[in-house]
Amino acid sequence: MNTFAGSGVPSARPSTRRILAAASAALVAISLTGCTLPVDGADASDQPTSSPVEPTAAPAAEPLVVPNCEQMLPESIALEYLGDRGELLPTEGDQGPEEVPWALHAQGFDTILDTVAQRDQCIWGYPDNFHSFFTIMVADASSVEAAALRDQIAEAGYESTPNGDVETFVLQEETSDGYDYPTIALVDDLWLFAELFEPEDSLRVVNAMLDEVRTLNPTRGY
Repeated sequence: MNTFAGSGVPSARPSTRRILAAASAALVAISLTGCTLPVDGADASDQPTSSPVEPTAAPAAEPLVVPNCEQMLPESIALEYLGDRGELLPTEGDQGPEEVPWALHAQGFDTILDTVAQRDQCIWGYPDNFHSFFTIMVADASSVEAAALRDQIAEAGYESTPNGDVETFVLQEETSDGYDYPTIALVDDLWLFAELFEPEDSLRVVNAMLDEVRTLNPTRGY
C-alpha cells in the first residue's frame, strides 16, 4: 500500500496577491509617518515660525496752536450773552476801548504774562458801547513756572471750583454794576481765562474755548 508522508494535510502557501497587499500597506504606513506633526520635545527648527508684530508708534505732539480771536470762541456762544448787536471788538485803535480793562493785569499777573510763550486776548462787546463787554484769553504757559502761577492765582483770591478733570479757579469780583466772575483754567501747558457776569457763564465760555483749542491741536491730548 502506498502511504503519504506527514499528516496528509497540504501546507498553506502565501499567494502573490497577499504579498503585494502587505507590501503596499507597509509603504503607506511609512509615508504617513513622514507627515506626522512634531510633538513636544521635537526639534524646534521643524516648528512653524511667525514674524513679531511691530508696535504702532503714537503720533508725536505738534507745537501748540494758540487760537486767534476769531477762532477762540464760537460766535453763537458769545451772542447768547450779548444779543445780536454783540461782536468781536478790536483791542487797539479808536474802535475799541481806550484802555482794555484786563482783570489779570489788575490782579498782579503782569510779570507772569510777560513770560508766556504766546497768548491772545480778546474782547466781545458792542461797537458803540464799551460799558458792557467780556474778555477772554488763551496762553501758552509752557515757559511759565507752574508754582509761581498757582501762587499768584491764590494771592489774587481765586478759589478752586469743580469742572470735571480740568483744574479751574473762579473769583467773585465786585464792580460798579454788581459782580464779575473771572475764571482761570489750567490744562498741562495751557492757560485759559474768561470774565463774564455769572460764574456759570464764565465756566461755560472757558470750556467752549478749551474745545476750540482741542480742535486746533488734536495731537496734544488736552
